[in-house]
Amino acid sequence: MLVEGAVGCGKTHTLEAVTAHAAKAGALVLKAYGTSADRAPLGTLRQLLDSPRLPKATADHLRKALDQGALDASQPRETPGGDPAGVTQPHIQAAREFRAALYELALREPVVICVDELQLVDAESLQYLLYLATRSRSAKLLMVFAQATDSDQKDAVFNTELLRQPNFQRLRLERLSWEETAHLLTTRLGLPDSADVAYTWYEVSGGNPLLLRAVMDDYRTAGAPPRHGRAVEPVVGDMFVQAVLTCVYRSGHTVSRLAEGIAVLGASASPELLGRLLRIGPAGTRRGVAALDAAGLVDGLAFRHPYVEAAVLEDMDPEVRLDMNRRAAVLLHQGGGGTLAVARHLLAAQGTDEPWAVPLLRDAAQQALAEDDAKLAVACLELAYAACQDEELRAGIRIGTAGIMWRLNPSASERMLEEPLAALCADRLPAAHIGRLVELLLAHGRIEEARGAIGRLNAVMSNAGPTSMAQFRMTARWAQDSGAPDRGPGAAARQGEDGGASRTPLRSRRPSSLSTITAAFSGFFGRGGSEESPVAAAEKVLEVSPLTDATFEPIVNSVNALVYAGRPDKAAPWCDSLMEEAERRRAPGWRAIFASIRAEIALRQGNLVESAAYATIALDIVPGSDGSVFIGGPLASQILAYTAMGKYDAAARQLSRPVPEALFKSIYGLGYTRARGRYYLATNRINAALGEFLMAGRLAQLWELDQPALLPWRSDAAEAWLELGDREKAAKLVSEQLARKGAGDSRVRGVSLRLLAAAGDIENRSRLLGQAVEELQCSGDRLELARALDDLGRTLRGSGELGRADAITGRAWRMAKECGAEELCDRIRLDSGLEARDPRPVVRPMSGPLGPKPAVPPTLGTKLSESEARVAALAVDGYTNREIAASLFITISTVEQHLTRVYRKLNIRSRQQLPTALRAQVDEIA
Repeated sequence: MLVEGAVGCGKTHTLEAVTAHAAKAGALVLKAYGTSADRAPLGTLRQLLDSPRLPKATADHLRKALDQGALDASQPRETPGGDPAGVTQPHIQAAREFRAALYELALREPVVICVDELQLVDAESLQYLLYLATRSRSAKLLMVFAQATDSDQKDAVFNTELLRQPNFQRLRLERLSWEETAHLLTTRLGLPDSADVAYTWYEVSGGNPLLLRAVMDDYRTAGAPPRHGRAVEPVVGDMFVQAVLTCVYRSGHTVSRLAEGIAVLGASASPELLGRLLRIGPAGTRRGVAALDAAGLVDGLAFRHPYVEAAVLEDMDPEVRLDMNRRAAVLLHQGGGGTLAVARHLLAAQGTDEPWAVPLLRDAAQQALAEDDAKLAVACLELAYAACQDEELRAGIRIGTAGIMWRLNPSASERMLEEPLAALCADRLPAAHIGRLVELLLAHGRIEEARGAIGRLNAVMSNAGPTSMAQFRMTARWAQDSGAPDRGPGAAARQGEDGGASRTPLRSRRPSSLSTITAAFSGFFGRGGSEESPVAAAEKVLEVSPLTDATFEPIVNSVNALVYAGRPDKAAPWCDSLMEEAERRRAPGWRAIFASIRAEIALRQGNLVESAAYATIALDIVPGSDGSVFIGGPLASQILAYTAMGKYDAAARQLSRPVPEALFKSIYGLGYTRARGRYYLATNRINAALGEFLMAGRLAQLWELDQPALLPWRSDAAEAWLELGDREKAAKLVSEQLARKGAGDSRVRGVSLRLLAAAGDIENRSRLLGQAVEELQCSGDRLELARALDDLGRTLRGSGELGRADAITGRAWRMAKECGAEELCDRIRLDSGLEARDPRPVVRPMSGPLGPKPAVPPTLGTKLSESEARVAALAVDGYTNREIAASLFITISTVEQHLTRVYRKLNIRSRQQLPTALRAQVDEIA
């Protein structure tokens, strides 16, 4: 009997069942198995002598015959071909003795000989077995052989001679069907009797019993993961991987090589390409693939599970694998294979000397970016850089890689600039690449290096004509004046015919100083003579620009434009959507940049907890950021947020984090230095704080980035001077800040007016604080508004207006509480005497069609309509126009019209002059 089947389909299990049954029936069972590790002549048959039930006399007889046969086999002779059983002449006598010993034994009791892995049995043993099979038909002897299907090591003569025997039977074992798979899953694992469940497990195992048993063991080892409904997914673990490798390498050398070829080629595999790669003929390729298919390892020319492919690749000899990938790349390129497919093989080969490799890898990088696979793009460019011999091209590849790496890791992108920077300093960087290097330095905020690069660029351009200047890829932010608040962010991308971002080349003007790039960080980068506002221009850019490598910098600049133009409320939703888009596009570096901006936006809105959370996201996304200047941005936001919350220990921990020295030569260093100063100020180290603010101011002036919307260092320093008791210096700094460009920002003006009130005479304090409140209400910064309201409440209390002071102070406390500024809340309570009572006003609900009605004295009520009185009453309580509109279900414009009429009827000029008798008895507004 010959049992055949693919590897893993149960041949050995069948033999074990036969031997168990025969032994139970009283037969003498002799077992042997073929192995590639022992191919000594007659080595397999010697295993038959190991049976403990074999009589000693028979064993001695068999051993003598095998010894003689081995001796004959060691003597080279010509082989005559006349023996019908295939036994050569020198072996006939020994074979007869071997047969006689077993025949004599079979006369006394039934004998069963089982030989597994027949395709690996040595040739001499096969000759003896065949001689025995063809000349022992009358003996009580059963011979059972097991052999792998489609093995390239089968003995064709042996199989043919067996077919000629009338007492021969052949048993073919097939893979399990999915119905049989379902039965096993139900009986062995207790899984639901579901076609969907069975088919999933069948797809992984291919119906191969060995692989199915392995994946079932992995499932048990994993602790039977929880089921979701009737879906029970298989678990692919070590047992499955080892079973796969066993199936592959027990199928023979040719099949193993084909498995390796399929794993290497992946989706590019075809029978023709496999044959060329492995130097195997078409027939051998067909047989080998058929063997893999019979074992359930492949579906077509693809492994059924990615773990199978990974396991085969991992088990390959490293040098063989590298060589196979190199040849696969060449063959694919010669056959017109896809660029990315060829590039992946070059990457797997870890290098190439082919002349076409560098341009192909650069093209592959662009294709990978189009598919949002930045990791693959960077890998292609790194390999192209290593293979390239042209210095100018190498420089361009390195700088291009740094730009793409920004998608993944801003810190790594920044580190990649060190090499071209060193080349620039040594006058080895080709002129064509200086412009892009400066762009990236600016994008990373590295001001000092950008200054040096611009100087060298100017030197190069002074010797260049107008035509050659156009080769430099300058952004429009260099070509326009900066700092003008009435101009829009014109460095943004404009959609061209190709859907990409067009850059404005530098024509007749050189960036003679950093004043031409101030706008990149201030948000007020210009658009020539356009009268379009920065906010409108920035929003237009964001609306029409998709997020790509070409538009990323203009998009970041446009978001910053909204922030620094005093519209964080407009910047926040754009930033949120861009963070989501970056995550979807597998660009963690971009997401980190937008998260850092989002932290600053939250800070400018007074949302301290939110700011710290976004800063944490930015820091956690980017590994190894401690060596990058980028860390300064989110760290500054965290320190400022924790300091404003009163969490000084948390702020101190962030300040203790190591930062690179280069941080203080970058744009991020300004914010970090300011944050450190704010911490010192809050912890009563006033002189240290003043030193930080003044240092930040000097750097901002040196770099011509001295704009209050970007860095309000004067108001910070003024606050420190006030703590030191020098009101004159404080007032001077604040007045200077109010006089500068960019001080039209309502947040800057509000903070400046609050400090100017503190530094000035008591007579003007209430008026200045009222103006500060108005400005800060427009800015949306609830924390700064809470500080201004607190100061106004103190001033009113000092002038005897206790009722109005309590209302405004209560409002300040509530805003500080909403912002998470617990330290400010505590100070308001203590300073205002509210610690013994709830700082929220006591209210009485009044009925009315539009909500609560105010209690208005008759003398005032006769002048005001009911709607005007209601609006005025809420204004007295310190609510903003937006909050009044939301409370009364009217528009902000209607609120403004009502207040204008109230001012006219009461002969006053601002809401600060509204009589406290108008205070509303209303429900608290959250």
